[in-house]
This record gives sequence, C-alpha cells and structure tokens, in this order.
Amino acid sequence: MAEAKFSQDEHLETELRIVAQPHQSIAAWEMETDVPNLVAKAYGTVLELGPGSGNQLPRYDNSKIERIYGIEPNVYLHCALRNKIKKHGLSDVYTIVPCGVEDLEKLREYGIGPETIDTVTSVQVLCSVPKPAALVKSLYRLLKPGGQMIIYEHVKSKDYLSQLVQMIYNTVWPYAIGNCHLDRPTGKYLLEAGSWSTIELKTPKEEDACMVLPRVSGRLVKWGASVE
Repeated sequence: MAEAKFSQDEHLETELRIVAQPHQSIAAWEMETDVPNLVAKAYGTVLELGPGSGNQLPRYDNSKIERIYGIEPNVYLHCALRNKIKKHGLSDVYTIVPCGVEDLEKLREYGIGPETIDTVTSVQVLCSVPKPAALVKSLYRLLKPGGQMIIYEHVKSKDYLSQLVQMIYNTVWPYAIGNCHLDRPTGKYLLEAGSWSTIELKTPKEEDACMVLPRVSGRLVKWGASVE
C-alpha cells in the first residue's frame, strides 16, 4: 500500500509542476505526447476549444485549414494569442471568439451553428467547462456529418485508490486550477454524445492505472460522409 501511495504522489508532483509552468514549458511537455500528431489531423473549419496563448497553432497543417475559430473566454490571453496567430501565418484564417463554448448564442453571431464545423480540437479543456456531458453533445451537433472531434483530456481514474486520491484533491483543485476537475468521466461523455462512425480513443494503459491524471486521447468521427 505504501508503495502505491508513493507512486501516486510521484505522479501528482509531476502533474503539479506541469500545471505551474509557463505556457512554453507546457508546450514543450506536450511534444512528448500524442498532441502534435492529433492536432495535425485537423482540417476544414476548425473549432479550437480554449487555445490559451496559442500552444497548438504551430501544430496545425495550414494547407488543410480553411478557418479556425478559437473559443477563448480569458481576454487576458488574447494579446499573446494574437501574436502567435501572426507568427504562424494564420491571421487570415484565425478568429478569436471571446466567450465560453457553452455560449451558443454568441457562437451563432460568428456563424457557428449546427453542422458548420469540420473539426473540433480539445486539449485539456473539457475538465473545466460547465455541464460537460451536455456541452459535448452540443459540440457533436456543431460537427458536420463526417466531421471529427480531436481529444486530449485527463479523466477519472479506473483505479479505486487513485479515484480516492482524485476525490480528495478535487475538494480544492478546481478553485486553484481554473475550475479543473480531476475526476470527470470525459471518455464516457464523448462516447454518449452521439453516433460515431469512427472511434479511435486511447485510454490509460494498465501500468498507468495509479496515475492521478490519466488521459484519454484520439479522434472520433461523426456519422455521415466526410469532406476530407
């Protein structure tokens, strides 16, 4: 039992260092994950959830992009985001939308409505949105038939002891880390959002069962003919 507890503490210490680091360090850490390859699969009209200061911008394949809507409610990040947009040659195609993705009325002002989006990208965002199950269903409705959702999110652990640790830390974690919740079953929300023709989701490996922040990553494609 003591050995398992040490392993959990070690994992959590690593995650805390990542969260506390500047955006540049987080971007460097993401290079060791599936994130760059996943983001490079985005195409067409893209809805990017929570772009922050623009970590994902250099990972898009510009030749496949028609338009990107960056849903970023934190206006204090917009200046850094605009600089990154210009730096990576996306000024003509990238629009910052200053609201939460749950604000469907505001999204409609930008022409974002049912079946208008080819790709939704969500990198460590769904942990902090309000009413995540309902929100994921809304995102599904925004996708065109054949559209895809690209995901890299931390989720509720399948390990009982890790669930207990998540529950304890979750009493303070959302208040310290921007409403981030450690124990959301985001994979379940995604699978239940609608009918998918393709489900390519990686779930935590058995040896990662004790992680306090296990992650689900991959791609889901909505039923219908793809434009890609």
